Amino acid sequence: MSPTSISDLPKEMLRMILGLLAPKNLKMAMLVCKLWKDMGEDPRLWTWSVLSVNTRQDLQKLKTPRLQLIQNIRLRPFRPPYETIWRHPENLFELFKALQAIPSIKKIFGIETYDLRSLEPSLLASVLSKLDMLKLSHFIYIRDLSMAQLEHIYTAIAEKKTPMKDLAVCGLWAAELSPTLFASAVSNTKTLTVSGCVMNQMEALLVQIVENKKPLTELNLMLWIDHIDPDLVGKALNRLEKVTISKCNEKSSWISQIAALDRWISRITAILRGVMDGESKLKSLLLKDMSMDYLKGVDRQLLKQATQKIGKFIQKSSFKYS
Repeated sequence: MSPTSISDLPKEMLRMILGLLAPKNLKMAMLVCKLWKDMGEDPRLWTWSVLSVNTRQDLQKLKTPRLQLIQNIRLRPFRPPYETIWRHPENLFELFKALQAIPSIKKIFGIETYDLRSLEPSLLASVLSKLDMLKLSHFIYIRDLSMAQLEHIYTAIAEKKTPMKDLAVCGLWAAELSPTLFASAVSNTKTLTVSGCVMNQMEALLVQIVENKKPLTELNLMLWIDHIDPDLVGKALNRLEKVTISKCNEKSSWISQIAALDRWISRITAILRGVMDGESKLKSLLLKDMSMDYLKGVDRQLLKQATQKIGKFIQKSSFKYS
C-alpha cells in the first residue's frame, strides 16, 4: 500500500487546512510546491490582508487574483506639507475606479483626510456605501461636498441590502438634505452616531424607527432632542437595544434652563414608561452630562422600577441650576 501525502487530500479539504494557517505560514506553504501555490492563490484565504495603496504601482496590486476578495485598504493620510499622489483629482479618480471594481471592500483607512469634491457623485457614493464602517462626521472636508454628492451617498446607503455595521454622521453639514432621505439612510445601519442635525431630520429618523422595521439597534446622540414630541422619543428609543445621549444640559439663560428642564422631564418619563412596557427592546440607556435636577419631576416609583430593569442610566453632571 503506497503512502498518502497531504497533497493527496481533496482540494477543498486542502484549502480548508491552508485557511487555518497564520498569514506568515500561509506564505511559506505556497513555496512548497506548485499545487500548494495554486491552492494558496484562492482569494478566500486572503481576506485578512490590509493592502497599502500609496502609488500608481500599488493600484496594480488590486488586480492580483488572490486579492479580489480583500476587505481592507490603507491610504497614507493626507497631512500637509506631506505629499500624497491621491490629493490630485486625476489620481484620486483612478483610485476610486479601482476600488469600485472590488465589491468586497469594507474599510478604507485614511480616506477621511482627503478632499473628495472632485469625484463624480455616483462614483463617490458607490465606493463609500460599500464600507462596513463609515465615519462621515470625521471627514475633514465633509462640509465641502456638493449637495449632489451628499444625496448620492445617502441614497446609496439607504438602498444597501446589507446594512452598515457602524455609521457616524453630522447632519448639520447636510441640513438641506431631505429629512426622509436622511432618515432612510442613517437607519439602515446597526450602530448610528449622530453628532448634529436639524430637528426635522431627527424627527424623521425617530418616525422611521417607530413605523418601519429597521436594522438599527444602537443609537448614540450628541445633540439635544428636548424640542421633539416626548411620546415619539419614548416610542422610538424603546425600539432600540442601546441608547446613549450626550449633551443633556442646556447652559443658557435661566428661562431657557427652566424650559429645558420641563421638556427633559417629559422625555425621560416617556422613555421610562416605554422601558416598563413589555414590548420594549431597550437593554441599555445612558443619559450623559445630565444634572440630577432633571429627575426631580420624574415619578419616584417609575425611576425605581426602570433602574431595576435596565440599571443606572444617568451619568451625573456637576452643572446645577441656580
